[in-house]
Amino acid sequence: MTTVSKEELLRKGDLVIHCVDVEIFQTESDGLRLKGHGSIKVNKVGTLYLEFISVEADKVPRAFFAERIPKDSLDEKEILHLKAKSINGDMYESQGFSIEVNFNTNNQPTLLYVFLSSLTCRSQTKDYEPFDNQYLYFEFSERFDIPANKSNSETSTLGNESHTWNQTLINVENFNVSMVKHKTYTEVRVEGQFDIAEVKTCLLFYIGFTSASMPQLVLTVERDGKSKTEIISSVRNSQKLQSSTSPIASNVSTTKGDRQQYHYNLFSNILALYRSQRGRFDSIYSQWERVWYAFQSQNSILMLTLSVGIEGLLNDIYIPRIKKKNDNSALKAQIRKINKEIKKLELTKGQKERLCNSVGYWGNVTALNALDHLIEHNVITKEDKDRWKELRNESAHPRVKVDSLSCEIEEREKVLSCLNTFHKLILNTLSYSGPVALLNGNKDHDLIEVIFQNILD
Repeated sequence: MTTVSKEELLRKGDLVIHCVDVEIFQTESDGLRLKGHGSIKVNKVGTLYLEFISVEADKVPRAFFAERIPKDSLDEKEILHLKAKSINGDMYESQGFSIEVNFNTNNQPTLLYVFLSSLTCRSQTKDYEPFDNQYLYFEFSERFDIPANKSNSETSTLGNESHTWNQTLINVENFNVSMVKHKTYTEVRVEGQFDIAEVKTCLLFYIGFTSASMPQLVLTVERDGKSKTEIISSVRNSQKLQSSTSPIASNVSTTKGDRQQYHYNLFSNILALYRSQRGRFDSIYSQWERVWYAFQSQNSILMLTLSVGIEGLLNDIYIPRIKKKNDNSALKAQIRKINKEIKKLELTKGQKERLCNSVGYWGNVTALNALDHLIEHNVITKEDKDRWKELRNESAHPRVKVDSLSCEIEEREKVLSCLNTFHKLILNTLSYSGPVALLNGNKDHDLIEVIFQNILD
């Protein structure tokens, strides 16, 4: 009899973990505590849940009608924790979920359905496994568009063998990354000496940004020394079909003749930025994530999120550096001189403060000033700036529009132009040089080659 692996059961949504000992509790001494047994399953939309039969209850709040616990999910004292021991002896843990109690909950036994965001199982690795290296494995079902550089043979159920280019190998410093694209999912393995948290974060951004997807990790395995952690996560099956746009063209020749290295170099650049300028990395990741989710929503939400996202990148990354480089001592001296003269005028205190504040803004670097600076250094174009200005004003000061085909076309062009600007700002922050696919309405993407402009260091 063939044993189906946990990974295969997760992919099909057929996972069932029978647990002989389950405990739900709050850490405070006077907190709720439920004990029993049950099964962990995955429902049709991809959510993990526990079918829990409680046989022992302690300090459960009495509620005549249905009442959700915790009442305040931000209060650490109210947070619920889960420990579940499977029939195989594995111990699974989770926290941050909620349960619903009523007047029957104290009348044991009772049945509860508990929805979980993730399950964690920690263990010690076996003696024959190497302890000097780290190991990371995860898989997801979202879109994957990173060029392959290795082919593998596949054998069908009829015994026919075929070869397909479905694996990407990237060597970085002291570790290796392997990404294999299967028909319904992609698996990623990292082995060597590396920081698991930083490499996982950088890989997720690299895959998502270049593939225009938001990977949901259904299964993650991490091993550091003798410590091994397995994480099973809930996903949204509807999100697997969603995507946005990516500026990175896969498998395209550059002026240097390489068809793939520019793509792999981007991951190295992402990792380098994470290590050296964590604030910049956090900014581009968070702004990209917001725009991605806005892409799945209404146009008005996308327009606002996109215009604010560009401004956020400028405020977080570019404007502070421009201010530091353009330290105009003469202008500052002139502002101080004018403020002294203002204070001599026969005006009220409030009027003087208002005038002084206005003069003080002369040295301020606005988003438009920053875009002018980027135009001078060939990071963006004047058209990029004009389109962003129009979109930002329309989003900040919305008006009722008359629906027409011409208005929809114009709106689409503004959005696509601003997406190009947004991508250019991210890529230049990542020190990227290589081919970029510019969005252009219903036409094929315009492929250009950008050169990194070092204006931040």
